[in-house]
Amino acid sequence: MELLKAKDLLTAIQVDAAGEMKKLSSYTYVFVKDGEQQTNHLVVKVEENKIVLTKQPDNLLTLNQLIIVLNEAKEADIFIGDELVFGYKLVKQGIVLG
Repeated sequence: MELLKAKDLLTAIQVDAAGEMKKLSSYTYVFVKDGEQQTNHLVVKVEENKIVLTKQPDNLLTLNQLIIVLNEAKEADIFIGDELVFGYKLVKQGIVLG
């Protein structure tokens, strides 16, 4: 299975925004699975050649914040904690990484 690099996610978000769901500005938050639920209480940071999202109760991660980091580290692999991210899906309030 091919890894999802930051530049790949940026391209996919751009394509989806230009497609049938043209309101990229309506995609506000970044979500990840948290057990049976989803959470957007996340922080993002770059470590070596990795972009790492971790849960943080007092912070809401916006799609704009993630895009800034993706642009800064385009060749980086994306992780949720220590698990690689292989894809995403669009939801009403943002995107879900998984």
